[in-house]
Amino acid sequence: MATSYLPITVIPTETFQTQENCIQISRAIANYLNILARPTIFLKIGRECVEVRLEITDIPKNEIHVPLLLVSQFKIPYVATRYLAKFIEESNILLVGPIVALMTDSTETNNLPNFRSVHTFCEELHYHTQQTGGLFYVFKSDDFSIDEISGYYYNEGWKKHIFPPPDVIYNRIHSRLKERSDHFNNIKNEMTKMNIPFFNDRFLSKWDVHALLIEEDHLHPHLPETRLFSEANFLELLNKHSSLFIKPIHGSQGRKILHLYKESHSFIVKVSTGTQSDDFMSFTNVEHFFKWFSRFRRKTTYIIQQGIPLLLYKNRHIDFRVLCHQNHHNSWKVTSVVARISAEKQFVANIARGGETYKPIKALTELFERNVAIQQLALMKELAKEIASIISKNTEGITGELGLDIGVDQDGKLWLIEVNSKPSKNFEEQEIKIRPSTKAIMELARTLAFEYKSKELEENIHADLWIHDIKPEE
Repeated sequence: MATSYLPITVIPTETFQTQENCIQISRAIANYLNILARPTIFLKIGRECVEVRLEITDIPKNEIHVPLLLVSQFKIPYVATRYLAKFIEESNILLVGPIVALMTDSTETNNLPNFRSVHTFCEELHYHTQQTGGLFYVFKSDDFSIDEISGYYYNEGWKKHIFPPPDVIYNRIHSRLKERSDHFNNIKNEMTKMNIPFFNDRFLSKWDVHALLIEEDHLHPHLPETRLFSEANFLELLNKHSSLFIKPIHGSQGRKILHLYKESHSFIVKVSTGTQSDDFMSFTNVEHFFKWFSRFRRKTTYIIQQGIPLLLYKNRHIDFRVLCHQNHHNSWKVTSVVARISAEKQFVANIARGGETYKPIKALTELFERNVAIQQLALMKELAKEIASIISKNTEGITGELGLDIGVDQDGKLWLIEVNSKPSKNFEEQEIKIRPSTKAIMELARTLAFEYKSKELEENIHADLWIHDIKPEE
């Protein structure tokens, strides 16, 4: 990417040349792109491709000055923006981009948006995009359109603007229900027709993930025995294991998880609540449990999972969140690992439930000798990358990011607890202004954007639908 794309800054300018599309390019850029002898080229930003006249001038070496009328045709904001550019000689096209959009849910108060749990993260994505080159904006799924999209860009605060459809979309919709709606599926169909790559396009079901991974024999030692909830499956697993977890297949943030364990002639059930301590109750009769649990099952499908005797950290539950991203080589890398320690009197380690984070090696060296701790962390990363690769290869759509929760039992064995396709952005270390996960997401977005742009150019190079001629002079 770095060797084939040139960083440039597009400067919107006022001009009296209203009868023609004429852009000013620095002599340094013209030399580098080998376009000094070309009186006109096609300028392509987003989905618009316009024939423009060139004026070679002695403006700063990395700049291209574009008249405001032309900027408005491309529907990009009237602010100086750093992009990446590449000149394609055979088609006489200067490709400028990428335009990256994040789709999420948001509210607005006094013209100021609130992107909820990803609000700060969106600012981080903006800053990194400006460092590396590109336009980043955020929009609500309800505002998607094939012609133009109402969204927000960052310029000393979030500003509203009407944008062109982007080159690539990163999905951070919060609602599973919305993702399963007809409206959302129609949006995905339109994106496919428009050749817009759309990554992390859906939440993952816990049952679908288990059904996929259980097909891989080498992963069996790391997967707790798991069944869809039924009374027969419950009784079978209750007879086999001293502890069980019951989870909603579409749950998140540790909500409504049941931990069941045997005690004398009864069994205890704890329910994750997010309050100071988990609710718990005792049952001596499974029929009473089924009657009580029926209220949970009315609208939700659950799985039953073998309880693993995981290690405790200072008498609190611990697991490890391993964040993985797909890179431009279509392979997976680990971008961060944190140890998550549960709040006192709670059995889930989610940060949303009051948990805390620690550096993984710090937590592991308090549980193992240092050389064993280092080995455990390395094995954890390899297991996470292997699982991420299998999931991305065997699920529909483009998977670019996964958060895997991994536990360690009392024998030092690794267990997969859960996989998240939209991992929280609130648990990573905040000392670094631009986190590795942010860089990884934008690296994938740039790769997808230019990959799809190149395919589009190959297929439509002579199409009149997206190439606009210079307006005749009057």
